[in-house]
Amino acid sequence: MTLQVYAAQLSLDNDTAVHDLKLYGEVYFNYKNVPVSRSLVNDKEIWHKADAVKQKPKITSYSKLLKLDISNTSSEQTWYISFGYARLPLLRIYEVSTDSVVKVFELQPYHNYFDRKIDDPQLYVPVKLEQNSTKTLLIEYQTFANAPANIRLHNYSHYLRTSQQSTMVNGAISGIVFAILLIILVNLFFNPNKTNVFYALWTFTFFMIVVDMAGFTSKYIWPHLGAESSKFSIFLMTTVPILHILFLKSFLQLQRYHKKLNITYKVVLALYTLLIPLSLWLNTVFFNLVLSSLIIPLFLYTVSWSWNQKAPGIRVFSLSLFNHVLFVNIFTIVGTSFGNIFPNFAIADYIKVGYLLEVCLFTIALAIQNKSLQNQFVSYLQEQVGSLQENLSEEKLQHVSNINEVKIKEEQLFADLSHELRTPLTVMKIQVESLQHNIVDNVHLSYGKLMNKIDELNGFIDNLMKVTPSGEVYKNPNIKTVNIKGLLSSIKSIHDSSNTLSITTPDVMTYDVREQMRCFDYDQEGFKIVLEECYQNASSHGGAQVAVSVHVDNEEDEVVISIDNSGSTINEEDFNRIFSPLVRLDGSRQNEQSHNGMGLSLCKKIIESSNGQIFAANSKLGGLAIHVIFPLKA
Repeated sequence: MTLQVYAAQLSLDNDTAVHDLKLYGEVYFNYKNVPVSRSLVNDKEIWHKADAVKQKPKITSYSKLLKLDISNTSSEQTWYISFGYARLPLLRIYEVSTDSVVKVFELQPYHNYFDRKIDDPQLYVPVKLEQNSTKTLLIEYQTFANAPANIRLHNYSHYLRTSQQSTMVNGAISGIVFAILLIILVNLFFNPNKTNVFYALWTFTFFMIVVDMAGFTSKYIWPHLGAESSKFSIFLMTTVPILHILFLKSFLQLQRYHKKLNITYKVVLALYTLLIPLSLWLNTVFFNLVLSSLIIPLFLYTVSWSWNQKAPGIRVFSLSLFNHVLFVNIFTIVGTSFGNIFPNFAIADYIKVGYLLEVCLFTIALAIQNKSLQNQFVSYLQEQVGSLQENLSEEKLQHVSNINEVKIKEEQLFADLSHELRTPLTVMKIQVESLQHNIVDNVHLSYGKLMNKIDELNGFIDNLMKVTPSGEVYKNPNIKTVNIKGLLSSIKSIHDSSNTLSITTPDVMTYDVREQMRCFDYDQEGFKIVLEECYQNASSHGGAQVAVSVHVDNEEDEVVISIDNSGSTINEEDFNRIFSPLVRLDGSRQNEQSHNGMGLSLCKKIIESSNGQIFAANSKLGGLAIHVIFPLKA
């Protein structure tokens, strides 16, 4: 039986260094993976002109058979077939004669790099063609994701030149991507955020894709692996879109600025994640290609939306995303599914060029964004430094002002001390001089007056020590817990010892039993001093006919004691001053019955030692009111 061969005629000569085999051969898409046989080669109806047939997307991998007649009229006997890939899942080359189909070369998934006939990162297969002879070849091959192959036949010089050029170009692209990756890693070190993490992972994955497609992994990293290399390629192809979308979401801050688009990308991420184990199990990326084709409108909408934003570097980012849609989604993915519908470059070239441009544009966008953030940070620091300088200037002025105020207070304190000490000392001096010159009628009375003045000075010094600020709260050992009933009884039992005043005290009968049992902490003896001081102040400034009213208010969480008098009032700006040591208003200094300015300051210490408060206000009786507040216990 004679086999009928319908291959077109390819004539090799010395003038043409390379030939595109699809222009001369016939092709058969072996969708059902039918074994090669005589009947298959001889079936005229299944063979079609190779450059006129377009493949269809298929879920499973299938073989493609290219058949052609080659006539060698050149001076070279060894020619080299290339496919545009670093490796193929399956490759068989047959020589077809009139009575047989003989397999002369085979690469299966279990074969490794050392099973090749030529040591080159890209796949080249030598073919022996004797001079002035004609041979029919049948090339059976499978490609990764059923992508179209760029099958060419080279003479030795062209093969050598193409191999060297391919290695140099792939090495240069890998070096550029690696350099960008180093820049990204440095940026990540100084700016550790999610955007930079996703970008670094995405760039590293792209770098591994370039290295894998260049054949460097097969030759230099794991030359002993066969089918595992294909699994690694599938893993890279299914992982890179996930990292790409994570970077998009983070850079555009969709969670903040476009929640609906963010939710859409989350759904797409979930689908891509589910496809990873499915693709590894079925050993195909068909579903990933379908999904990557379907999200083209989503990417285009994202390009349009991001272009209209005002963030720094956002338009460069939009251009990079549009570049991704054009080179990766359209030229590569759609072209892979439908047989390289844009055959100006090989599919691998589209991937490498597209990703390289995208990484460069993304890096520029990030650099612009980081520069803008840096400028904002510098402006912020300048503002903070300026504000700090202003604050320091204000603090310096305030410090100078405080020093001046302290000096004035010290001068006033010494003046007050001098005044308070001068009067008793003068009296004592007169008494001593009278005794010295024997001009007193009653010596014992003079000695008594001297002792009284000495006791007065000692009391003054004791009170001064109690009320002078020392940074510590006055420690009162006489504080006890009493109820309101006990307070009312204490108020009634206190009388002014030096003046007969008209004092109105609260009646215990006006308070119900529950209110009388509310308790608080206070010093009963100290509070007696407070009341007596308030009575004496009222008498000193209003005379013996002054009216004094004591009222107790039972609030929800506190008890308020108000001591009002009908004497003379004071200015509101003096309400706080009268509780300072040695402070006496000008009128009191001329009053013979005036005190030494220590009374109310001592009252303040006593009340505050019980966690109470004391303050002055205008009285409803027309004079001065002293209000004391004690917190009630729960």
